[in-house]
Amino acid sequence: MESTRKPPTGVLERGLRLLECFTQDHPRRHLKDLSEESGLDKATALRALRTLVEHGYLQKNSDGSYSPGPANLRLSALFRATSNIITRLEAPVQQISQRTGLTTSFFVRSNDERLCLVRDQARRDFRFYVEVGASVAMREGGAAARVLEAFTGPDSELNARIRADGYYISHGERNKHFASIGISLFESDATFLGAITITGMAIDLTDEQLMSFVDIVEEEVARSGFLIRKSQPG
Repeated sequence: MESTRKPPTGVLERGLRLLECFTQDHPRRHLKDLSEESGLDKATALRALRTLVEHGYLQKNSDGSYSPGPANLRLSALFRATSNIITRLEAPVQQISQRTGLTTSFFVRSNDERLCLVRDQARRDFRFYVEVGASVAMREGGAAARVLEAFTGPDSELNARIRADGYYISHGERNKHFASIGISLFESDATFLGAITITGMAIDLTDEQLMSFVDIVEEEVARSGFLIRKSQPG
């Protein structure tokens, strides 16, 4: 799909725009698609792609497509090692998963994608989950996307309700077999950080059960100095 954004002009911006075109749904892209989505003409896109390949941020495959290269792993490892939020959230996320018996993840918004920064390492009984470092388009919906949109998007009746409640319950928005609750997470100074989600089989979970997890999340994240919406004054 052709990009509706203004084409990037700076060399660095062009490279970053091309990297943004790679998602969990589209891990391999051809020049034609990258040119259309980034807003760059093919010649300009090709020059930037060659530079990204040369430095290891992309690799060119035998079929002519491009995919993320090994240099991204180095940055990923550095980010995980230096991110205060990830370091503080890993233990609470594992504890929430153990107490609920369900998959627990933490998402942040990155442009028009929701990006998974933390997830439990034990719950692999579902075939449908988002791995750490993977992103999903916000437009696909789901509990995490709804919460992120409520706190970072425009005003709407739904967003106002989610901000007031501090959570959103999803039944089958992205996959009819799953249900989840997304809970807003804040730093101790009330800065919005992202959404913690708890996901399980829809047939096993009622709204009341999902809402009961809010207290568990509040208790566990508080140990690391975080707050959820119900903790906020007023």
